[in-house]
Amino acid sequence: MNCKICESPTVIIFEKTVLKKHKVNYHQCNSCHFVQTDKVNWLHEAYSSAITSLDIGLLNRNMRMLNEIPKLIDSCFPEAKIMLDYAGGYGVFTRLMRDHGYNFYRQDVYCENLFAKHFDIEDIKQQKFDLVTAFEVFEHFSDPLKEIEALFEFSDNVVFSTELIPPISNDIENWWYIAEETGQHISFFSEQSLEYLAKKFSRHFYTKNRNLHLFSSKVLTTAQINFAFKDIKSKPIFFGLRTRPIYFHVQRESLLEKDFQMIRRLEHK
Repeated sequence: MNCKICESPTVIIFEKTVLKKHKVNYHQCNSCHFVQTDKVNWLHEAYSSAITSLDIGLLNRNMRMLNEIPKLIDSCFPEAKIMLDYAGGYGVFTRLMRDHGYNFYRQDVYCENLFAKHFDIEDIKQQKFDLVTAFEVFEHFSDPLKEIEALFEFSDNVVFSTELIPPISNDIENWWYIAEETGQHISFFSEQSLEYLAKKFSRHFYTKNRNLHLFSSKVLTTAQINFAFKDIKSKPIFFGLRTRPIYFHVQRESLLEKDFQMIRRLEHK
């Protein structure tokens, strides 16, 4: 089997029983170290429920991204006017970001939109966005090149979260992120594989804490990277004299009240 990312040869590194009944081999690329499963034939079972009972970190993840993503947008994409949360699940992140003044919409073909109704991609004609977020999505891709290319149809800039494979290969077999109980995680990325993808799609690659990543058409400055990808809280970035601090912070008005009034007009005429 060849690597789905760079087409180099792979080797089988271990076997798991997926969904408690499918014997599945996991293959690692000799070149970019990407890990993939055997050919997938169990996804119809795995997605009988779009969000599994093991995804108990969903709310905590959304709160963490609520801290991370505004910082990244304000520093790296202050000009962004409209954004999309791809595979956005119940719409929690879209609603939170709108509450904080960021004009987000949601997309997800598998999961019901519970918290961001009227702010779905189907509610607007817009098909090109200034920024796309995709949290805990890449590990679900059965055809990563095709699906990442589809993301770039929405935007030149994609912020995404996925855990990088452990640096020690012996740790991969018992890695919690394999999640063979659910059968939904089938693609596992190394930093080298993400760097390869960035070059393939002519993007710049930035990463933080082995989990949060950015593919972008923009070249970011050191100051932008330091603010967006390091754990800096409410500290100024200085250029030149310390008497002239520049903050990467954009004052935004919450969209909560405007959204409330719009939904009231639509649903309660």
